[in-house]
Amino acid sequence: MLTSLDFLATGQQWPPVSETERLKLYRDNKLLFKGSHDKVFKDWVRILREDQKAILKLILNWNKRLTLLWADLLLSEPPYISAGKPESPEQAVIDRYIDNKLLNTAYEVAIDISRFGHGVFKTRYDGTKAVIEGQPPEYWFPVFNPDNAKEIVCHVFAWTFEKTESLRIGLGARKNKYLKCEIHEPGKITTRLYMMNGERIGSQVEKDAVVATGIKAMPVVVVSNIATTDSIMGLDDYTDLDSIIQEIETRLAQISRVLDKHSDPNMYGPDTALEEDPKTGQATFKGGGKYFPISEGDQIPGYVVWEGQLEAAFRQIELLMSQLFMLSETSAACFGEMKAGLAESGSALKRLMMAPLAKAARIRMNFDPGLREIIKIASELEVAQGMTGSVKIESLGIEWNDGLPEDNTETIQNETTAYGTGITSLESSVKRTYGIRGKALQEELDKIKADRPETPEITPVVEE
Repeated sequence: MLTSLDFLATGQQWPPVSETERLKLYRDNKLLFKGSHDKVFKDWVRILREDQKAILKLILNWNKRLTLLWADLLLSEPPYISAGKPESPEQAVIDRYIDNKLLNTAYEVAIDISRFGHGVFKTRYDGTKAVIEGQPPEYWFPVFNPDNAKEIVCHVFAWTFEKTESLRIGLGARKNKYLKCEIHEPGKITTRLYMMNGERIGSQVEKDAVVATGIKAMPVVVVSNIATTDSIMGLDDYTDLDSIIQEIETRLAQISRVLDKHSDPNMYGPDTALEEDPKTGQATFKGGGKYFPISEGDQIPGYVVWEGQLEAAFRQIELLMSQLFMLSETSAACFGEMKAGLAESGSALKRLMMAPLAKAARIRMNFDPGLREIIKIASELEVAQGMTGSVKIESLGIEWNDGLPEDNTETIQNETTAYGTGITSLESSVKRTYGIRGKALQEELDKIKADRPETPEITPVVEE
């Protein structure tokens, strides 16, 4: 844990020793997400074959599949973000952020939350507007209050890069390695550039460049996955599943190896089937596979058959898949694997998805305030920088969806019953059924009124 900026001093090791374990987790989980499992599960070769000639043929990228599942349940159905009436200046700011790919950025951060245990939002002013971006956690080095391990006093973003630079005339060029640092503190952002000396920080190349933000809050918001009172970082989704996924992939590779052997079996029979190679003098079999000669009078020719115990292997895979579903808080229904009749309606599908939806709600519990905060900070930054037409957003609301496909028939039946019994308004029913709000909702209500004059008078829609 970093408790001061001393780790950026000349002569210090880079990256800091206290961050080594965290950065290794990021590297491994990034490789797993990309499908490079052989670079993480180093024990594969020994498990598959002791002769060190094993090749893993099957990589089941459950890591990527699960991560995208959580991001999809959270954001595949875009949430509705409101900050006042549809025509208000505050809502115009929200709409502009969404047009500038705010939700795409949120999706990227959601992926990082699953892979690394936390995702990082950052906002900056590019001279004309505030830009909200996601930042790779591997470049993020939080500095904590030594008296409160849950309080971050500043955020440091630091990364190394190489640059080819010319030497004196006639001496050619060489690659130099630099460390770029961006230090975010309340009210200001400081940038530094160091020359690297091997694995240690060298001399500072440029003087500190300090930019005042004009706001008290730091323009960085961190959203964590599961967190506990005795941990300062969120927990990733991969660590608990590594051994299970490795075992499934290894077992399938072994099954594939057995089936390959049976596709090209060895034979046995009389030695008369062998032919002598005139060059080497060796007796060879002209058919496919190996041949084992036997003496005359023995049993008739046949294939050498090996019982690979595949039935037991497949039973083990079923058990492992069951454990994978339980530990990852998913089910076969998440991936379209449903038995006939189990999910014939939207409500039935939601019952099958109880555990995944509960986890998505848990992620949302941290994601919602994080998204709200970064939007407020971005608007405040625009006001502080004097952007024309800027307005500070004091409060906003986010309506989240569950990410499941809608059963329109069931929804319409439920809303028709609710409206008919008088326990809901037409406005609320139309909003829930078609997911429209604001001006579009009012236009739809006006059309309904025009087509059905007997419909009760509808007051204008006012978004809170």
